[in-house]
Amino acid sequence: MTELGDLRFHRLLVAVDGSAHADLALAAAITTARRDHAALTLVCVAPDVVAEAARWPAGLAWPGSQREADAVAERTLREAVDRVPADIPVRTVMRRGKAGPHIVAEARSGSYDAILLGARGLGRVGALAGSVSHHVLHHADIAVFVAHAPPGAAAPSAA
Repeated sequence: MTELGDLRFHRLLVAVDGSAHADLALAAAITTARRDHAALTLVCVAPDVVAEAARWPAGLAWPGSQREADAVAERTLREAVDRVPADIPVRTVMRRGKAGPHIVAEARSGSYDAILLGARGLGRVGALAGSVSHHVLHHADIAVFVAHAPPGAAAPSAA
């Protein structure tokens, strides 16, 4: 049997949404980036409010405006960047639409070594729309690492 060597990464794509699962994925990415001197790209996908509202039965309003959804995604990215140590190169990408396809598209557009994301995102909309991690696992062309935080787990420390 051949012994396995260490994995080494140069560019990691990390999906963030503010959930404990995504926080764990970010902490793993920070640990890896420090070890390998890798760069991080953080991606957050805001729902497309008009498209999502069209999927709901008449009379059920989509909660919030597109401006609010975009602001939440931008704030989520800023908060995630603030948690990344200054010695790790980081850039951000914000998209609008379905998270799974946008994460896969971003992975294909760059020369990433791996995608890290949480097992479950925030809110009932993600649950209704299907599993983002499931989509990414089945459509990505690179390694995918899915973080599953234990119930009640506090956000991991990245320091």
